[in-house]
Amino acid sequence: MRSVIVAGWLAGLDCAMAGVLRFPLWVLLAALPLAAAAQVYRWVDDKGQVHYTQTPPPGKNAEQVGAPPPPADAPNQDALNQSLQADKAAEPGRRAEAERAAQAQAQLEQQCRQAREQLAYMDEKTARRLGTTDEQGNVSRVTEEQFQARRAELQRVISERCS
Repeated sequence: MRSVIVAGWLAGLDCAMAGVLRFPLWVLLAALPLAAAAQVYRWVDDKGQVHYTQTPPPGKNAEQVGAPPPPADAPNQDALNQSLQADKAAEPGRRAEAERAAQAQAQLEQQCRQAREQLAYMDEKTARRLGTTDEQGNVSRVTEEQFQARRAELQRVISERCS
């Protein structure tokens, strides 16, 4: 709130004067929280109640309390750091494996979709209407045995790859 009031006050000054005052004022405003947190006193009242204040009480024995010490290193910190580094080193391999698994899953889904489409097409047709082309380009009609074998193969693929 104070910074808004100060900024509004500075906006009213002419530009040259505001530029001169703005930098030291912001430094001062930024340092206020540090100065406020610098001194804390601990003292006990007549009833045995512990108090923490920023000023020592008059006539009481107050002890100045500083910031708590930093936490000691954990006994297994080295093991934790090594584990973290090993996890970071293994991350590219895990990503590559996950990508391969996703590609394999996408391929299975593609094969499943194709098998279902082909089976649906075959269910619409009869063997007498279908033909095949050999390597030389000769077209021949599909026999009933070829039709049933291909249909059974598509059903097998669907049962294996479609869940």
